[in-house]
Amino acid sequence: MIGHVVVCSVVLTTGLLLPLRADAQALRIFGPDPDARECFHSARTAVDFGKTSRSALTSCNDALKGGNLKIKDRAATHVNRGILSMALSEYEEALQDFDVAMDLHPGHGAIYVNRGNVFFIRDAYDDAIAEYTKALGAEMNEYQVAYLNRGMAHETLRHWDAAAADYRRALTLDPEWGLAISKLARVLGKRN
Repeated sequence: MIGHVVVCSVVLTTGLLLPLRADAQALRIFGPDPDARECFHSARTAVDFGKTSRSALTSCNDALKGGNLKIKDRAATHVNRGILSMALSEYEEALQDFDVAMDLHPGHGAIYVNRGNVFFIRDAYDDAIAEYTKALGAEMNEYQVAYLNRGMAHETLRHWDAAAADYRRALTLDPEWGLAISKLARVLGKRN
């Protein structure tokens, strides 16, 4: 069972270390829109604390109402609002935002990581695995997040070898990542 969805920004933030969790990725806003930037920071804050408030959605909504966002920033704002919706346990709303982001910028892996997290939270592990796999074939800064999350879904399904392989891949990309180290050790213990 997942305690929290912890959000990682483009620059990885580890957040809370829970026994099982799915890391997500907030997308940095590069344009000048202050509401979109505030939306990003709210999503980052949700990472650190594993929760948010409904008022955090206001800046996202305001940014999306304006017509000043470039396509990538509009997609990123939908991802960030989706992360806030996940933190509020509003999974349908999160999926809707991720779907819009996917339509706007389908090549960004963070969209698929976050969609996978919704499925993971809902115990739809095969769907989560499919989304994490899509993320690995897309543009991402932190591929180890997708490997870790996919490994957790495999582990939950008792696919020990697949989970171990994904945790090893995550460690290849980030050899000091304590969470991946501990998950790999646990899976190896279960396999034996």
